[in-house]
Amino acid sequence: MNNIFHDHLEHLRSIRMDNSPAISMYIPLKWADYTPGKIFSALVKAADGLLVKGGHPKMDFSTPEWERWTKQGTVTLAVFHYAGVTNFIPIPIRMQPRVVVANSFHVKPIVTAANEYVDALVLHFNESGASLYRVNPVGENLIDSYMPTEVIQKNDWPSKMDRSSLREFLEFLNQEVRGSIQSTTKILGITGSLFTELRSESFWKKAKIPISFLDDSFKVAVPQNAFSIMRLRLAQVVNEKHSQAVLHALKAGSTPQDELSVRVLGTKILNKEINHLCVSLDDMHFGEIDFKTGETTVNKTQKNSQDDDLLDDLIELAIDNGIKISVVPKRYLPNGRSFVAS
Repeated sequence: MNNIFHDHLEHLRSIRMDNSPAISMYIPLKWADYTPGKIFSALVKAADGLLVKGGHPKMDFSTPEWERWTKQGTVTLAVFHYAGVTNFIPIPIRMQPRVVVANSFHVKPIVTAANEYVDALVLHFNESGASLYRVNPVGENLIDSYMPTEVIQKNDWPSKMDRSSLREFLEFLNQEVRGSIQSTTKILGITGSLFTELRSESFWKKAKIPISFLDDSFKVAVPQNAFSIMRLRLAQVVNEKHSQAVLHALKAGSTPQDELSVRVLGTKILNKEINHLCVSLDDMHFGEIDFKTGETTVNKTQKNSQDDDLLDDLIELAIDNGIKISVVPKRYLPNGRSFVAS
């Protein structure tokens, strides 16, 4: 099923381009050696150089509000500018600074973000009742908090409620959990469940997703430890998805990979000789591709705004031809390879 990044991808690809170049920037807000402002200035300077070389005016838009995006938990801020209109998309992917000036937007990282879009639920029992959170790789948000139907003053309410009322409350919570499960939800963490009444594995399996009992205290209002553990589990899920994508493409390949080059991929895509194209998020091969014939030229560096990252153009060509695509960090691909195809 689609997620928000699929929607972003569809929107960016739907913008009709004319003679004005499309500018794509990726500015890391976390784990970078320089401030976002310095990175942004350097990328603007690089973009302006390509624009001027192609006879186009320099960029003209305001500096993003870095603090606003940082507070939202943004890892990398994607900036897309075309014909005076700017789109900002926060993505949860760690990236090196990147700018591409070309005839279309650079969307490989958006495809990766779409594939990495996973979350977990955390149901935390505490002295006030229970709280349900959604956790993703970079943050968490409170879905809702719940109190038992009975007014109980004791902090050990699970042992003070009568059996029927407690069962009714837990059934209600189970229903709330099931209603919050999305196609991207991979695990349910239950924490604060010191009382045996709250820790029935067979009961919580009704949610029909993997269950993990965690150790945050019933006396803690917000289960920060559980959030950290869930993020580690989600990172493992993402790693497995990337590894499986590459393995699938390698195993299914009928053409020896050493016979494939970026120059022939366009033609093979158009001729339906490829079913799955898996490319590197980090590598870029600049050049031009004819989307009607698949004919491709490769340049050592980006010469002007007519050049684009061929791997980016090829995944868009693959999308248009109904071919499965994956964009994975380079470390998942075999050494020296920037793509695998099958």
